[in-house]
Amino acid sequence: MARSSWVYVNGVAIPKGDYHAPETPSGVAFMPDLPDFISPVDGKHYSGRAGMREHNARNNVVPVADLQGLPTLMSNSDMRTPEQKKHMAESRKRAIIDQVNRHYK
Repeated sequence: MARSSWVYVNGVAIPKGDYHAPETPSGVAFMPDLPDFISPVDGKHYSGRAGMREHNARNNVVPVADLQGLPTLMSNSDMRTPEQKKHMAESRKRAIIDQVNRHYK
């Protein structure tokens, strides 16, 4: 008795010689390594993904691409409540008064 191989597709056995896989990509993708770069943070030369990981860990930064999808904040947006704003203004005023009075005592 000769040996034979079978391919099961959706529970149906098809002889291996009669089965032809659909013309779709295999799901395997190769990505090229990142290009070398000079860090704008510390001015050192880094190369590839390993260099990017080292740079991020050393300088405590993240790539801009990792921030995609996060909500943006305007540079002048103030997230404090009115009570917090009032308290901070009062504490700044008190600190200024204390500094001025310290020179006249």
